Amino acid sequence: MIRMIDLIPIIKDHFQTLRSHSTNRILWGEVTFFLGAPILLGVTGTYLDWNMRGVGNILAAFAILAGLLFNLLVLLFDVAAKAMEANGNNSQNVRLKLAKHLQANVTYALLVALVAAAVLAVASGMGVEKVNRWLSGVLIILLAHFTLTLLMIMRRIRSAFLQSLT
Repeated sequence: MIRMIDLIPIIKDHFQTLRSHSTNRILWGEVTFFLGAPILLGVTGTYLDWNMRGVGNILAAFAILAGLLFNLLVLLFDVAAKAMEANGNNSQNVRLKLAKHLQANVTYALLVALVAAAVLAVASGMGVEKVNRWLSGVLIILLAHFTLTLLMIMRRIRSAFLQSLT
């Protein structure tokens, strides 16, 4: 039963995309940035006693973005199928590789959005409109990490688009 909700492969797949294309080595600078910057921002927010307001509005934003990410996953399935049809399933198929990386990143972003939405839903369900500094710190980490992941997805979509033009 627990296997049905095993989230470890989603996290592993996402971090596998943070490798050099030529050497297949982990890009520690990117890993550090994607994890370190949000944590630093969250710790700073906690230290400076930032308290997030508008829990319901932030929850609505995460819910909308999660829905859009689900739609993007469906589109990526179609893109991957067409790339495989056109060029086969080999290591030279750049479009398929980009589609796989995008799928891993979008699925991970969706996971982060769902975790943040769950935390916000509990706070909203309890009638909290302004969360304390500790929960604000956690939410800042999730929001910053989610934003950086969306920026990575945007960069990869741009690469896929440019690749399709050549």
